[in-house]
Amino acid sequence: MALAACSTSAKSPSGGGAAGGSAGAPGGSAGASGSSGGPAGVGAAGVGAAGAGVAGVGAAGADAGAAGAAAGTGGSAGGAGAAGNGPTDGGAPEAPGGRDFSTDRTTFFGASRCAQANVQLCEDFESGTLDTTTWTVLGGGTKPVIDGVQKARGGKALHIMVAGNGESAIRESKTFPAPNDTYYGRVFVYFASLPTPATGYTYSHWTMIAATGTGVTGEIRVSGQMQNGMSYWGVGTDSGMDPTGTGDWTNSDKDPNGKPVAVPTGKWLCIEWMHKGDTNETAFWWDGVEHPSLSTMPSTPHGGNKTVPFTLPQFKNVWLGWAEYQPTTEPFELWLDEIAIDKARIGCVL
Repeated sequence: MALAACSTSAKSPSGGGAAGGSAGAPGGSAGASGSSGGPAGVGAAGVGAAGAGVAGVGAAGADAGAAGAAAGTGGSAGGAGAAGNGPTDGGAPEAPGGRDFSTDRTTFFGASRCAQANVQLCEDFESGTLDTTTWTVLGGGTKPVIDGVQKARGGKALHIMVAGNGESAIRESKTFPAPNDTYYGRVFVYFASLPTPATGYTYSHWTMIAATGTGVTGEIRVSGQMQNGMSYWGVGTDSGMDPTGTGDWTNSDKDPNGKPVAVPTGKWLCIEWMHKGDTNETAFWWDGVEHPSLSTMPSTPHGGNKTVPFTLPQFKNVWLGWAEYQPTTEPFELWLDEIAIDKARIGCVL
């Protein structure tokens, strides 16, 4: 694929049980908040540092959450309690299967969890070979390989290297078309290198995730921009010269509170995204924390064709990998692991 400027660690295993047990008490305090209380109090039976017991949702969550924390390793997973009307404590909304939307990074890593994930697609690369019935390799340069040099879970991850301007990625269409033209994604990424400033190279735009479809031209991107010597997350699109599109633009991260954190190297990150085509909305989470400045809707201000609302296509596929659009000879390197796609938010613990 031709690209023009801006177009187109070793870890100790820590499974979801620990998150479930230790989250029992918080689930209780959130019980009165209704649906937001449930997931925080979910515990898996018989596992977890603090033990897991009866899981509760809503008003019943207070008693069930406390019971979970006290039950030790002998607890059992319970059902949903009645919804309450009390104040929320900021817990994540309830999801199918009681998914854990914890921001505790100690619960993210360890053994592969794809076999138990119960999502539409989960790729852990543990087979050591790329499943070509699911994935298509993109880019004319160095092809992605699977190795164990870096990995977020299990023993292997997808290793991507690109020398200078170009693209190397994998694309799937198996989960599309999505119900209500809406899908959620989750991926772990480890950047060994990102763009750095050099003479004549003070700005760079790069993309890690992009989805395309019909009805609207261009990619819907999760990307980044190097500005003032640092890379920051961004979202946007490139509809080229299509007069019905919003053009070529990227909105940069402003969270938290107008003081964004630069994208780090040498560290595994959990990135989630939502593309909600039926209402033309997108969302972005980093390590389980939503960044509202990277959410979009049709009226979101942007630097493209300002009079055209930002609408989404009928999604047909999504790719993950690396693309950099400015002329450079700098090498880029990253790993991807445990890619998941589903019809509901996935989180970083699942």
